[in-house]
Amino acid sequence: MYKKVDKDDMQSEEYSIIKQCMDGNADIYSVLVERYKGMVYNVAYRMLGETESANDMAQESFISAYIALKDFKKNSKFSTWLCSIAINKCRDHLRSKKDTVSIDEIAEVSVSKIATPEDAACNRQISHDIQTALNELPEEYREAVVLKHVEGLDYNEMENVLGVSSNTLKIRTHRGREMLKKLLRERGISHG
Repeated sequence: MYKKVDKDDMQSEEYSIIKQCMDGNADIYSVLVERYKGMVYNVAYRMLGETESANDMAQESFISAYIALKDFKKNSKFSTWLCSIAINKCRDHLRSKKDTVSIDEIAEVSVSKIATPEDAACNRQISHDIQTALNELPEEYREAVVLKHVEGLDYNEMENVLGVSSNTLKIRTHRGREMLKKLLRERGISHG
């Protein structure tokens, strides 16, 4: 029978894994990589809009996190700490590329059952338009929208990731959403 894992149990397990890594058992780190690779890739992809760069930044994030495990504070969640590393890697990558954030077509944003090839093409176009609009948002608004609406973090977790107050993040999230809606309306995509 499947047993639901308690968040506190998972956090204790993660602290144990981190301690084992710091004691020399590097192989156990793969448990954390497996657990969070989807989250880290998704954040990187939404920030960068490009599959190859997202893969690179996700990999760099896990490497940096492993190297910095000694700096991890047990009063925060590992996932939040890891997410902040990924955001910083993406920021650095964007700064290095400044004017050349390329866009891969998104296979899916949240596509329900696709009835026809025309529906599939339409959904791909909408996904592409959403990612393009996300890429046009100023960095601080894109970060807030991605963390809140794509990753589902609460404002306290976002505060830990970005080092910005919850009130500021609420404003950034709201403004980012409004900018995104405006950009999508300009592309002929209405939001209900």
